Amino acid sequence: MRESDTQYIAQILAAKKSSFINQAEISQPCCTALQVALVNLLYTYNIKPEVVLGHSSGEIAAAYACGAISSREAIIIAYYRGKVMLDVDASVGHMAAIGLGLKVVEPFLRPGVLVGCENSPKSVTLTGDTEALAEVSKTIKEAHPDALVRALLVNRAYHSRETTLPNAR
Repeated sequence: MRESDTQYIAQILAAKKSSFINQAEISQPCCTALQVALVNLLYTYNIKPEVVLGHSSGEIAAAYACGAISSREAIIIAYYRGKVMLDVDASVGHMAAIGLGLKVVEPFLRPGVLVGCENSPKSVTLTGDTEALAEVSKTIKEAHPDALVRALLVNRAYHSRETTLPNAR
């Protein structure tokens, strides 16, 4: 095992307060490595996909699963995706998981908050401005106290206008 591998493993196993796992340049390749490992595990049981689908960084694993890229290329893509996100101002946005469907959540949206992903008929991910997202999340929780409403442990507002790179504006 290489020293760099040991450092990533240490980050995965570290306590929340000392880990850097939620930083994009570490979380992106770690997440992709786990997804690649799961694909490889399924292959050992002779389970091979007929169709693959991925959203966001899951698109990298989907590309690997269908043979479009190698595991090495998947990790490299994930690494650079994480590095690019370092150019996005981390202070302007966050994300939240909401255990409600799109139709239920839409009336709560306000300027600065978008649906970043419709995960299932009863799950969406919201993304956007930190303050606006906190207010929307609070309002949803008050209206639906039994619903999952949880801030995600990410340091960027993926899939929102907040993640526009400075040079792309």
